[in-house]
Amino acid sequence: MTPTTSPTGRAAESGSPAVFLSAAEASGDWAGALLATALRRKRPALQLFGLGGARMAAAGVHLVEETSHWGAIGVFDALRTIPRAWAGLRRARAHLAGNPADVVVLIDSGGVNIPFARMVRKLGPRILYYLPPGSWSRKSRNHTIQNLADVIATPFAWSKETLAGGRARVEWVGHPVLETVRPRLSPQEARRHYGIEPDRSVLALAPGSREQEMGFVLPILAEAAARLVARIEGLQLLVPVSNPIFEQHIRDAFQQRGLEAILLHGMEYDALQLAEAAAVCSGTATLEFACLRVPMVIVYRAGIATTFQYVLFRGILGGQRYAGMPNIIAQREIVPELLRRYATPEAIACELGSLLTDQERRARVRADLDDVVRALGTEGASERTAELVLGLLASAPHVPRAATAGT
Repeated sequence: MTPTTSPTGRAAESGSPAVFLSAAEASGDWAGALLATALRRKRPALQLFGLGGARMAAAGVHLVEETSHWGAIGVFDALRTIPRAWAGLRRARAHLAGNPADVVVLIDSGGVNIPFARMVRKLGPRILYYLPPGSWSRKSRNHTIQNLADVIATPFAWSKETLAGGRARVEWVGHPVLETVRPRLSPQEARRHYGIEPDRSVLALAPGSREQEMGFVLPILAEAAARLVARIEGLQLLVPVSNPIFEQHIRDAFQQRGLEAILLHGMEYDALQLAEAAAVCSGTATLEFACLRVPMVIVYRAGIATTFQYVLFRGILGGQRYAGMPNIIAQREIVPELLRRYATPEAIACELGSLLTDQERRARVRADLDDVVRALGTEGASERTAELVLGLLASAPHVPRAATAGT
């Protein structure tokens, strides 16, 4: 066959296998980029296209739809984004109908990916669900995905059992966070690089990755920081900015309170390894700080409707006691959680002040975080998931397609 140019700029033979990756939020975009890199390393001619954001695009995935504004917190908050997301899913389904994929990989985001799985199932691709929603739960569940997917690649060992029972084969691959949380600089080099003084305490504040969190979580973290700066002389602040579109908003929140903060481009682990304590918006970032062994306070606030939904479905009906992943994994509270009305600037400042000044407490938390990290498995989740995708490719009936799947 005559080589042609693929959507990623690589030469690809007409009819080369194609994989469609679907990620609807920042954490899925991050995991999708790692998986795309692993797939490309194993099969350079593979065509990769799908739904995602900047990280997946940089990893060589041709984006049919950009999903960075699809993120939502809860059903009620999702009502704002449903029309946009639904229209995007319909366009993606139409694209798949004209440019078939051999395998569709769904990444997290059950609210988007489960409906999408139903939409594309009849088109005939093999379906792999990576980082399935609710996989953190130790309770056996009757998941829709167990019968929509052919393979489920789960990050937690216990969910190989709890997700069993459907048509899907379930494999434990470990958590991809272990692949990325690796500071490249020594603490001494990092201090010099970021201008962080060694004789002054360092506090990290991670306000989240969604627009809603900028409204509800960022202000209380900034106010808590202001109280701590007034109590702890010389306190240095590190603030990871998850998305460049939020940078000015975050900068303003601290400057309005007279605070100097070092804003980081995302989770810059070289800098964050220096933090003695952190206030972290509940989400994937809590696992990243756990891998850095940084004692933390997990913080979350949302609107009234979203809070009601969380308390009812995840708490009262779901029986889930904890919100933060380190505590869920440990099955006990190893780091404090300040949620909803308890997430006040003063409460956050008090917990952080204790962590910053009590060395014995920090040591205990770090030992507990070591146990959490061990429960995540071993490095290589993206490689193992890529092998599962390639296994599905080998078993899938090949569907002829145009050489440029993104056109």
